[in-house]
Amino acid sequence: MDRILILGGGTAGLVAARYLKAEIDRLKLNADVTMVTASERHYMPPLFMEVALGSAEAHETWAPIRNAEKIYGFKVDIDRVTDIDLANRQVRTESGKVYDYDYLFLGLGVKYAWDKYRGFEQYGYHNYTLEGALELRKALASFNGGRIVIYVPETPHRCGIYPFEMSLNLRAYFEHRGIENVDIKVVHPGGGPAKALGPGILRFFEKEMAKARAEFVHHDGHVEITPTKVVTENVEVEYDLLIKVPPIAIPDIMSFMADEKDPRWARVKGPDFRYPDYDDVYIVSEASMPPLGLLTAGVPLHNASIVAATSILHEIHGGYPVAEYAPTMCLGHGYNTGFAGNCEYEWTGSKYKRTCYLLFKSPLVRLMKDSFYRGWLDSLRL
Repeated sequence: MDRILILGGGTAGLVAARYLKAEIDRLKLNADVTMVTASERHYMPPLFMEVALGSAEAHETWAPIRNAEKIYGFKVDIDRVTDIDLANRQVRTESGKVYDYDYLFLGLGVKYAWDKYRGFEQYGYHNYTLEGALELRKALASFNGGRIVIYVPETPHRCGIYPFEMSLNLRAYFEHRGIENVDIKVVHPGGGPAKALGPGILRFFEKEMAKARAEFVHHDGHVEITPTKVVTENVEVEYDLLIKVPPIAIPDIMSFMADEKDPRWARVKGPDFRYPDYDDVYIVSEASMPPLGLLTAGVPLHNASIVAATSILHEIHGGYPVAEYAPTMCLGHGYNTGFAGNCEYEWTGSKYKRTCYLLFKSPLVRLMKDSFYRGWLDSLRL
């Protein structure tokens, strides 16, 4: 029997486990799928922004990952991984278990490097965890006017459009509260809002941010954060409320797999997300996307998981077709509207070449996006 071990119960791990189990059963293959994840909760992180803004509650952002065992049929163990032994095809956990595998899928996400920049850990709020979102919610509820800075020290980070979406949502939030004297700035190292997604989406955010009176401020590198201002190499911006976007990096448990050129990321080879030293190991997380020219967000991870899962099935079943990396649709909030964008990809032999463009604008996008997130979580609720 081929043993497929999936580490991590987030988007990548769940997509891969569901796909693999369904196809193993359909094809009657002699293989099984086991997921090991440290958390009993499968979170939908995009909903954390809604919690911060008061349009969602904490319990709406997660579902029990153990339910996947009953709904989809693969085994789920709640345990923390303490050692990954690739040479011996073994994984050890906090409880003392040892898992042997034939194929290993690493979907362990990223760590937030809060201590990477001077002052970054000490000051400001964020909504990149549920706890952080609840703290930001309190801070926003008591904020009655002044200067808000959304600060991005480096790119890429999780969800590239987040700072710009947040700036637009903040303007709507304060208008609904009848508060007009709020100055909103996004301090960012890029050349424009969501510039990496092409001129169409860049133009969308430029227009929407202008309507929402949210200013984009380019910076050339972090210097420090003080209790009252963000200091960069080219600008100093004062704030009354700071919202920060954390740097990301490969999880500590995977640090031995880091890329020597940029240790934030995993060593990975395309087009199927294998670890270069072991063909039975696949890495699908935000830590493996940038080296292949891919975006660090949920839909790109979903597509990467399908590519890796079909590659594993090809190894087991021989003729199973390995999926191409599919176009990724992005839905984003605007100022009382929203947009749908699309990115197409072409494998060049070393990286994926990306072409992105705007599809349409509509106020219905917010409903579409919210419905997708909540429907995803409802699929895990019994």
